[in-house]
Amino acid sequence: MNQPKEFSFYARRNLFIFSVTRLISELGSSIFKFALSLYILDITGSATVFSMVLGLSILPGVFVNIFAGVVIDRSNKKKVLVITEILSGIALLIFLPIFLLDSTNVMLLAVFSVILSLIQSFTFLTLNASIPNLVEREKVHSANSSYQSIGAIINVLGPILGAITYRAWGLETIVMINGITFISAGLMQLWLQFRKSDEQTVSSSYLDSVKDVFAYINKQKAIMYLLFIFVGINFMLAPLIQVVLPYVTYQELQLSAQQLSVIQGAWFVGVIAGAIVVSRRKVHQFVITKIFILFQLQAILFLTWCFPLLFPSTAGSLIQMTFIFIMILAVTGFFNSMSNVPMISYVQLYTPEHIRAGVFGVISSITMLATPLGIGLYGILLDRIHWVYLPLASGIVALVMGIMAHKNKELRNFFSQNAEPVLNSVGEKERVSAL
Repeated sequence: MNQPKEFSFYARRNLFIFSVTRLISELGSSIFKFALSLYILDITGSATVFSMVLGLSILPGVFVNIFAGVVIDRSNKKKVLVITEILSGIALLIFLPIFLLDSTNVMLLAVFSVILSLIQSFTFLTLNASIPNLVEREKVHSANSSYQSIGAIINVLGPILGAITYRAWGLETIVMINGITFISAGLMQLWLQFRKSDEQTVSSSYLDSVKDVFAYINKQKAIMYLLFIFVGINFMLAPLIQVVLPYVTYQELQLSAQQLSVIQGAWFVGVIAGAIVVSRRKVHQFVITKIFILFQLQAILFLTWCFPLLFPSTAGSLIQMTFIFIMILAVTGFFNSMSNVPMISYVQLYTPEHIRAGVFGVISSITMLATPLGIGLYGILLDRIHWVYLPLASGIVALVMGIMAHKNKELRNFFSQNAEPVLNSVGEKERVSAL
């Protein structure tokens, strides 16, 4: 299916608007969330209260994403994207005077976190479902690479700027600025041009649409296997980076907080580098057939975390250990990004448009649930077993998953298909729309 010639201009502009709005909106959100976490710790001094508020901000997305995806599939995606961004900004600006009147009310903070999380669930699902409608087919991986890079940059800068601005200006100023940035991002997205199909296959009811999503996932064995892999990655990778790495380097190996921050930063540098490299069309085409080999390489790199015990001579030098961990994390992040971008792009391209957001809603719900479960389990295990068993076990499990995925016939066929992407179930014509 050929792209309309007039869409090329819109696609380039769309990619620019998409990248700019993601940067200003999600960087502002990251700054606000980090500043909010500092504020809660300042007024309560309780890790329990802090974790409760954090959990409340995550859980709504787990349960809402499936149904949010169906709503998005049945709606005008551009309107959903614009409205939810502006609503996030309005919610922050409404919250500001209420917060100033009762600034120590933790329940108020928790309720607001839930509301903002619910709104942003719609935003993020709409973004993932819309990328194939914003750029040309051959540029979908470039858009995902840009999004991956922006996410990595935000993960580095967000906490840093959050800490600086919180100490300099206070939470109320951050809330006001973030509200304005959300509204600005929403208004900028009015200039996005969506490519829409002439027909939409929509079930007669929301319940039927939900059933369609699960029926599609159940029928598409490759999607089922990818869902299993996404869950495995989130269950193991997030705890390794967020729990095991800080514990091992800071508590066990006695590295400094500055050295730990540099090591964690190396992961994001690797992610950005991988996203830039895989955005090149030839590299992307080559990587598609090697995705699960890259996954296996990541698994092997998890095993190398045990080097201080396997090579005791390295444990005597903090600088040497820091350098080795920097290299391991940077290369792992590079491989992670190189494999993630093609996987996400393929799911976007080859999922029918009328259920795309619903499919991503299911994936998002299950993977979001896997992350806190993994973090909780790894945290418990760190108190009961030697830390070395966690990267060893994670590496072995991930290696087995990668080998099985590489040998799986359905996955090989899915990533080797050369047909044009399915935009809906009956292959309609395309048109450019400024809806």
